[in-house]
Amino acid sequence: MRKDMIPELAQRLWQAGKSGVPADPPAADQLDGLDLAYTVANATRDLALAAGDRVIGYKIGLTSQPARDAFGAGQPAAGHLLASRLLEDDRPLDTAGLFEPKVEVEIAFILGEALSGADVTAQDVYRATAEVAPAFEIVDSRWRGGARTLPMLVADNTNAARAVLGPRVAPPPAGLSEITATLLAGPRTVPGSATAVMGDPAAAVAWLAGHLLRGGARLEAGDIVLSGTLCAPTAITAGDRLVADLGELGRVALDVG
Repeated sequence: MRKDMIPELAQRLWQAGKSGVPADPPAADQLDGLDLAYTVANATRDLALAAGDRVIGYKIGLTSQPARDAFGAGQPAAGHLLASRLLEDDRPLDTAGLFEPKVEVEIAFILGEALSGADVTAQDVYRATAEVAPAFEIVDSRWRGGARTLPMLVADNTNAARAVLGPRVAPPPAGLSEITATLLAGPRTVPGSATAVMGDPAAAVAWLAGHLLRGGARLEAGDIVLSGTLCAPTAITAGDRLVADLGELGRVALDVG
């Protein structure tokens, strides 16, 4: 990939998110490296910040082996979470401007302490976590026809589109690996399990800490982290009522407009 293509690709994705018109996909030689794909995502983030938005945390994608296999990925992928994309829990999702949205059921971590270092463990994550919450992430590709390659996915902020958090609770003393989920999406019922998220969603957050360190950043107190989906990504349409039950973590609901 030519570095001079970074601003142009970032502008394409930024405009797609604002206009509701998908971005023309890059040519094969315009986006062929993972490091530069993250640079495109960061450039798009900077356009959002210049427009008055702010970063409030991160999202982790490709946390299940089947998802990684689908993109030929050896590890998960990370994106940023913008304040403008976090919906209030009583506000319906407006699908205008989205393309082919899907819902994912996640466990959100709200950090009480910073996390940094190459050797962050799941136990370190639990110690640093102030609260957790059941959450929805709405994923959607801004590329016309969707992300066909791993660099396309990463450049588009790992398909982050919208998010909503349910009520926050203290992390269970026994951890999160035994949490199961049931998603009701219109007439469909979709089962899920926290073990789909790298065996334990806290392990995904630990991976994120190491990933950010390699880029010179770290997780900060107050950050919200969407740790990965417990259920298979599920297509949604206007009129759907989404309800996810995560047992002792509670429920999160969302109306799709």
